[in-house]
This record gives sequence, C-alpha cells and structure tokens, in this order.
Amino acid sequence: MAQAALPAMVAGSLLSAGGTILGAKSEAKELKREAAQLEANAGQERATSQRQAFEARREGRFAASRALAIAAASGGGADDPTIVNAIADLEGDAEYRARVALYEGNIAGDDLERQAKARRREAKSVKTQSYFKAGGTILGAAGGIADRYGGKTKPSGGG
Repeated sequence: MAQAALPAMVAGSLLSAGGTILGAKSEAKELKREAAQLEANAGQERATSQRQAFEARREGRFAASRALAIAAASGGGADDPTIVNAIADLEGDAEYRARVALYEGNIAGDDLERQAKARRREAKSVKTQSYFKAGGTILGAAGGIADRYGGKTKPSGGG
C-alpha cells in the first residue's frame, strides 16, 4: 500500500509545482497588461498637455488681438509703448502657461512610464520566483519520499 502512495506523492508535487508556475504566468500577464495600460495613459497625459498648451496659446493670441483692437479703437494708438508692452505681457503669459502645461504632461507621462517599467520588472520577478518555488516543492517532495521510502538501514543491535 505504501508503494501505491509513491506515485500519488510524485504526481501531487508535480501538480503543485505546475500550478505555481501557471499562477505566476497568469499574474505576470496581468502585470504586463497593466504596464501597457500605464504606457497608454502616459501618451494620453502628453496629448492632453499638448492640447492645453495649444489652448493657452490660442487664448493668448485672442487676448493680444483684443487688446490691440481696443487700443486702436480708443484712439490712443496701437503702437504706444505701454500697449505694446501689455500685449507682449499677455503673449508671454500665454506662452508660460503653454510651457507649464507641456512640462506637467511630460512629468506625468514619465511617471506613468516608470510605473510601467516597474510592472514589467515585477512580472519578470514573479515568473522567476515561481520557478524557484516550484523547484523547492519538487525537491521537498523528493526529500519526503526519500525519507519515507529511501531504504534506511536498521541499526544493528550488536550482539
């Protein structure tokens, strides 16, 4: 009967090891999917910041145009240094807001890409760990089998 249990112990340890590896592969696949989503989100962050920069510049051009039109309509002269400086300030502020938007989008995108790289490293680590764990399961079972069925010699009673 003890000999019949041997194949079951071997099969059980192999199934356990295989389950460990399959579970890790599934987890690694999910981590890689998360990494891909994070990379897509990074692209979206950058695209959003580009749109915000475009909008800031558009608003700046509109404000400068409106200021120029009001100055010209007032009769004060559109080329007056005060008006020219005010318009330059409006345009400068718009460009500043545009660059800040681009900077923030790049920072957010870089952060998401770092997270994606970390997920990919984690996926690789999970798979590697599963191989060691599976190997440990098999070796542990082999040790148990050797202890149980290894043909230990009985100590002689000396006589």
